[in-house]
Amino acid sequence: MLRAFRFALVAVIILGLIWYLASLPGHVTLDFGSYAATAATPIAILLLAILVVILILFVSIIRALLRTPRRLAANRALFHRNSADAASLRALSAIAAGDDRTAANQARIAWQHAPDAPLTLYVAGETARRAGDHAAADANFTALAKHKDAGFLGWRGLVDYRTKLTGDAAALRDAEIQARQAATAYPHSVWLRDQRVQLAANQGQFADAARLATDPSARAALAIMASRTAASDHLAIDWAREAVRAAPGLAPAYLALYTAHQHAGHAWRAKRALLAGWKAAPHPDLAAAYLAPITVPLDRARAAQTLAAANPGHPESEALLARTALAADLAGEAQRHAALATGATGSTWVCAACDTTHADWQASCRKCGTIGSLAWVQIRPEPVATVLLPAPKPLA
Repeated sequence: MLRAFRFALVAVIILGLIWYLASLPGHVTLDFGSYAATAATPIAILLLAILVVILILFVSIIRALLRTPRRLAANRALFHRNSADAASLRALSAIAAGDDRTAANQARIAWQHAPDAPLTLYVAGETARRAGDHAAADANFTALAKHKDAGFLGWRGLVDYRTKLTGDAAALRDAEIQARQAATAYPHSVWLRDQRVQLAANQGQFADAARLATDPSARAALAIMASRTAASDHLAIDWAREAVRAAPGLAPAYLALYTAHQHAGHAWRAKRALLAGWKAAPHPDLAAAYLAPITVPLDRARAAQTLAAANPGHPESEALLARTALAADLAGEAQRHAALATGATGSTWVCAACDTTHADWQASCRKCGTIGSLAWVQIRPEPVATVLLPAPKPLA
């Protein structure tokens, strides 16, 4: 209803305007040299309106003709960009599926349509890296790093590969430089911080890596290594204390604190570190360090009782008392403690990320490279399958 009212109102206004113009008196005369044209005022106004419309149409046509080449170029560029984006997305899907051949073909199509597009540069670099063409990958990622909005993807591609080259010092130095440049493009990247931690660790710069690490387990592992490689006893003690603070349940942290105090000549503090470690995380290495200065078997058994008193009843404490009692020919004591040591035998260091076993503690897993992933756990033996044999037939 409201729309009909508006239409009627507009129609009335237009008709009123036409009536007003048609009722205007007088004439309009135009002189062209020896020629003259005379028309009534309403006709002259109508002709003028028609002339204005014709001029507007003429100007519009001229502007459209002038814009045609640019519009065609824009449409062509849009077509190529859309085709490149579609091919790049197919390449990313192929990469996710592990189909390197399809990914390379789609990346090549994307390159033909838009070689400078950020998505094209990324998939071209990634597929080249997967194919082993590291020079081409570096060229694509370097070009991508110059992009204003997607530059971090280029830096990530450059850093990621070099971080894995643990034996190439030059590559690690380049990766460190590129990581710092990447930090300017995306300063709060969690991935970049982890990569910088890995880079520093690969180069043996454990103190720098520990300062960057935020995960407590990784920080503790790196602090232990920083304590072992510290330039002074004071720094070694500080880093060992940092390892204990970061992972109070990690035996190697207390062992590092013990070693640091021993090197500094703090025998009483070193012994106290072992007792604190046994209370928090009993481990055979702590017992070995505690009993190392003692050679007489009976004295070792007594010292073991002092250490075990820091965590009485723990399977590791019982196992320690059983071992030292057996070495001191205290068979009854050894048998009694051995019966209580359930859970202490068969323990080893296991990576929490990939379940790889290690004979000794390491800062990172030798298989997957995860820093601070090793934990002291008991390896349970696989159950032996029971084979049921058919009952023998009775003899006739």
